[in-house]
Amino acid sequence: MTMKIQKAAVLGTGVMGSQIAAHLSNAGIPCLAFDISQDVAEKGIQAALKLKPAPFYNPKSAKLITPCNYDEHLEMLKEVDWIIEGVIERLDIKQQLFNRIIPHLKPGAIVTSNTSGLSLKEMCEGMPEDFRKRFLVTHFFNPPRYMHLLEIVPGEDTLPEVVADIAEFCENVLGKGVVYAKDTPNFIANRIGVFGMMATLAAARKMNLSVEEVDAMTGPVLGRPKSATFRTADVVGLDTLAHVANTAYQKCPDDESREIFKIPDFLAKMIENKWLGQKTRQGFYKKEGKTILALDLETMEYHPKKKVRMDGIRVAKSHHKTAGKIKALAYNPDKAGQFAWEILADTLIYSANRIPEIADDIVNVDNALKWGFGWQLGPFEIWDALGLERSLRRMKDAGKKPPRWVEEMVQNGHTSFYRSQDGRASYYDVHSKSYQPMPENPRVVHLKLLKEKGRVLRENWGASLIDLGDGVLCAEFHSIAQPDFNPLDPAMFDILSEALEIIPREGFTGLVIANQSPHFSAGANLAMIMSMCENREWERINLVSKLFQDIGQQLKYSPFPVVSAPFNMCLGGGLEIAAAANRITASAELYAGLVEVGVGLIPGGGGTLRVLLNFIRKMERMRPGPFPPVQKAFETIAYAKVSSSAAEAMKLGYLTKEDRIVINPDHLIYEAKQTVLDLAKDYQAPEPNTEIYLPGEGGRMTIEVTLENLLKHGVISPHDMLIGKKLAYILTGGERGGYTTPVDEQYQLDLEREAFVSLCGEPKTQDRIRHMLKKGKPLRN
Repeated sequence: MTMKIQKAAVLGTGVMGSQIAAHLSNAGIPCLAFDISQDVAEKGIQAALKLKPAPFYNPKSAKLITPCNYDEHLEMLKEVDWIIEGVIERLDIKQQLFNRIIPHLKPGAIVTSNTSGLSLKEMCEGMPEDFRKRFLVTHFFNPPRYMHLLEIVPGEDTLPEVVADIAEFCENVLGKGVVYAKDTPNFIANRIGVFGMMATLAAARKMNLSVEEVDAMTGPVLGRPKSATFRTADVVGLDTLAHVANTAYQKCPDDESREIFKIPDFLAKMIENKWLGQKTRQGFYKKEGKTILALDLETMEYHPKKKVRMDGIRVAKSHHKTAGKIKALAYNPDKAGQFAWEILADTLIYSANRIPEIADDIVNVDNALKWGFGWQLGPFEIWDALGLERSLRRMKDAGKKPPRWVEEMVQNGHTSFYRSQDGRASYYDVHSKSYQPMPENPRVVHLKLLKEKGRVLRENWGASLIDLGDGVLCAEFHSIAQPDFNPLDPAMFDILSEALEIIPREGFTGLVIANQSPHFSAGANLAMIMSMCENREWERINLVSKLFQDIGQQLKYSPFPVVSAPFNMCLGGGLEIAAAANRITASAELYAGLVEVGVGLIPGGGGTLRVLLNFIRKMERMRPGPFPPVQKAFETIAYAKVSSSAAEAMKLGYLTKEDRIVINPDHLIYEAKQTVLDLAKDYQAPEPNTEIYLPGEGGRMTIEVTLENLLKHGVISPHDMLIGKKLAYILTGGERGGYTTPVDEQYQLDLEREAFVSLCGEPKTQDRIRHMLKKGKPLRN
């Protein structure tokens, strides 16, 4: 970077401005938050602290934000390296504000706008040349903490080094996925994403489909979020959706599909009625008591939400990978297949027609939709999944008009938009009419490409052992049954066991435990546990738990460094594996928790020991005695606390102060590898703790009194009481625990395993497991 950004300012503390300030504080960047008055600025930041989902990793980060007002504090802009404008979407107001701040800018300061639809060229009109050289659009998606996408739009006069500085800062410090867009209405993601939504609304009316049917067909089976189409519209706000659609309609007169952006009658009526979605508690869906109602688009009346059963959806769900799901659905002859084909074909053609209008290449388009709209595959990746030649024939047979460049591409023998060979990925470039190498970033590790390069040392159906280079191996989990959630199974333990043998034997440096699925691991394989319970295979359950514990201990005390890289959902057994590493390099978005009590169990793979020791070490300086760390560990595990971020995971005892947090998820494996290399320089393997002082019976009785009080007041059930007592017995050291009689790690693990097996035999625990497998929700019994 030619310029180091150490302090920022946000102009406007509304919903977006306050959340951008919050995310800057998440990254440790001090920020001035300006608004029209001190009261408005302060209330804006206070409102952000109350938002759900939370914009802050840790509410204490808000102290890095200084509320300011334009009348008294503009002089403070001289301290700032980057100013982000986020005021109302009116050109005159933005220009007035720019003119007002220009005299106070620090030499070399960069100014960007968070506009979602205004023209950068128009915003710059009449502005000084130096301002124009250091001005561009940085379009954050809402909510900024959670949406990976950042669209960067440079102007004609923007200096290349300014663009490079902002891109590097936003990627490496703020953790954003950067795409480069052109100065066109709605840029990339909203232009195509909202087209797709409006095309879906039109097709739904044309085919007389219900709100529930459309959402069943446009969610995960199409590689989209669970909120699908109509629920997403409710969350975004119907007025916001209409505003973005209207921007495209008004400002894109030459768009060949302009009419699709016209607001349909039913949407206009809903906006008129103030049925704006989640913000007004009524949109395409509304809730009455515990009943979810869906809107009938014909009668404009609500009815109880109905279950949807279609053959196309059933067949699509039988595929484990997104590409397979999409292909199976789109080519199914039933109504679901016909609908999916229509909206996909129109969206793919529209996307192809936008190059080079809104972006120079397909990579920026695909990334924008994946990172901004939560699609698992971008438009051109979807086209590859459908089969380019086959889909083109069907499009033309139906009278659709794919762009000429796509037809020429196929005629010239290029039958996919992406390809990889010998571990090198490339994409079809419209301008050169040839394949070009995908942009490479040394901080981004692609496990799939490493596999194609022949870097796999061992592999089975559940996991692989991959050479990351520099002597570091990676144990990658990839469940064939549930690839999105990676439930743990013996095949994964087999790979970890092999890694423990191979690394010292063949002179490798260390191990990273990671994967690139949507989630690290949602826990143990509950279906396997349920099967063993039903068959009364108690000794087998004991052996599985022992295997899990033993692998964890071997990882923790191996002669080489082991680093885990958890992200997103890391629950139950997934967290136990992650916590068995010597260090954790965690994604900032980490939803970690030991949640076994929800299925009537306690952790059975060493989780109780890990959390207990973390709290003992964390509280060591305070010298609180044996009970307070036990109490903290009990509260974390018994209440199945799940972190809302990696920062909160530290507070809950899942991470320690020695662990690292990485904001950009794309950099996670790279950073975990660097941690292994750093540790390896003077690595000394730790020794198991043989002197753990626990409170014994006295501490156990204190916890049990609390449990009895909760039972008496109906807060917990008798079965919760049973689980709580067993957990308290473990954490307080069983029969041997006491203030003067230390226990060791293996004793604690034996207590944990005994309780785990015992609970597996309880009928009410088995009821909880069955309910979770069937409904996906915990049963209170």
